[in-house]
Amino acid sequence: MDAAKPLSRLLMASALAAMIGCNTNGVSSALSARGQAPADPAYPIAPMAPSGPVVPGAPVAGTPVNSGPMVPDIQKTGYSPLPAVGKGVEQLKDGIPQIKVVALVGATNLVTDQEVIEAVRQRLGELNGVDAHLRKEKEKELYAAELRRIIARELILDEMYGKLKKGGKMAAIDDIKDYAGKAADHTLRGIRKHYGNVTEEEFLEILRTQGLTLPVIRRQLERQTMADEYVRSVLKDKARTPGLADIRDYYDKHPDEFKTTDRVKWFDIFVSFNKHPTARAAYDHAMSVFQKASLGADFGALAKQYDDGLSAMQGGLGIGSERGKIQPADVESTVWALKEGEVSELIQTPVGYHIVKVMKREYAGVRPFDAKVQSDVREKLLSKYREGEVQKLVAELWRKGPVRLIENP
Repeated sequence: MDAAKPLSRLLMASALAAMIGCNTNGVSSALSARGQAPADPAYPIAPMAPSGPVVPGAPVAGTPVNSGPMVPDIQKTGYSPLPAVGKGVEQLKDGIPQIKVVALVGATNLVTDQEVIEAVRQRLGELNGVDAHLRKEKEKELYAAELRRIIARELILDEMYGKLKKGGKMAAIDDIKDYAGKAADHTLRGIRKHYGNVTEEEFLEILRTQGLTLPVIRRQLERQTMADEYVRSVLKDKARTPGLADIRDYYDKHPDEFKTTDRVKWFDIFVSFNKHPTARAAYDHAMSVFQKASLGADFGALAKQYDDGLSAMQGGLGIGSERGKIQPADVESTVWALKEGEVSELIQTPVGYHIVKVMKREYAGVRPFDAKVQSDVREKLLSKYREGEVQKLVAELWRKGPVRLIENP
């Protein structure tokens, strides 16, 4: 996973490059050696009924999912049909009959139906709004997509293990797994924090109500981290670097991406009639505050001290930043009429007076081709180029790698 790594990505990528000994003469040369990965333990996880999100983008609570396996249709997804093996797999041990293997990558890397299903359950938000009669087909598409993604990950790991084994660096595997384990721990702590630093038991219950399990989630995190870092080490000098001409060309061809809308950051001080004995007293108080603001006093500090509304709790920040969303509506026309740094006169409303100040103003139009835009486009293009190289790498591994789908009864 890219997010929330406890160790330096650069250090990990450098270590992998050193341990694997990859060169920069192209993907094919970097991947010339293949071997078999040491077997990883298969987790005996039984399916559970899902509901509720784990992280942003995960399924909505109560979203139904078929309890049985969804059949992947690899032939409809752009990949060639894969040869199937028999119903038995040597790597399955007696005593864990609840495991159902759906793919074998290399000689030892197993892909279980449970892992694929749990990956699908984390994408059920994509089914929102899908007609009921199309839902099953969409579920099958998600299953096939996740199966392809997991197989691709296992192909990458099979390649990594093979290169380490050929180079006599099998001890490095423990270091890589240790790094991936720490990264997974960090990510899991972040998810638990998202739920208010729940206890481990509460966290397990949250996962259970969604049909997710901690061993499978951890396995996904760890193995994806290892695969990501290996890919970076292999492709670190492969991706093309965009020049200024590339950046300008992208900017010119994608104007919609650089459109801006009217936005404003503004401060507000509200003086309520109810807080003063008379309307005149409220006016005199509001005028006193206005004079302080117009003379350059810190507006946020004034709001904390004198505001009778909600902005005091937000450091003086006004509510709303786009047209039609400024609250209260009585001050909107004034807010949009002010320039950056300007303070309004008293704005009388049925319940009191407002004094507003515009801190930042953005006007509708197209962002200029400045340093910030150029940096944003450069990162976008770098990501696009890297993704292209990753797709080439994965396609090569699919051609070379022994992948077999498992026939299940």
